[in-house]
Amino acid sequence: MSYKAFVSSTVKDIDLARDLAQRLEGAGIKVNAVDKAAASGEVISTKIKRALTEADEVFVILTQESLDNSNLMFEIGAASSLRKRITPIVVGLEPGELPSIIRNLKYVRYPDVGKYIEGLERQAKAA
Repeated sequence: MSYKAFVSSTVKDIDLARDLAQRLEGAGIKVNAVDKAAASGEVISTKIKRALTEADEVFVILTQESLDNSNLMFEIGAASSLRKRITPIVVGLEPGELPSIIRNLKYVRYPDVGKYIEGLERQAKAA
């Protein structure tokens, strides 16, 4: 069984989400719902719920533009209730700007994404 990731972002951050998805797929990780997760104003759909349920890890792209996005916060809450590993990817924000729910999680700064993915790849090979 392969490692599965769900990438959540806003429409404005879809290019970052696609880049992250490409990097994850390059490491052999199956990625779900990048484009669907970016649908603005959409109530979380059955397809997104299923993708969250099936994911081993949920990546959330956080930028200045997405901090107040209720859909992203809902997806973080849904992933948390499903006891999923949640990894915020922080782009251009200082620690003091992050919501408290994010500060309590282990987050990755965007420039460090490559190292983080290498670690996932090593873990997958060792399993």
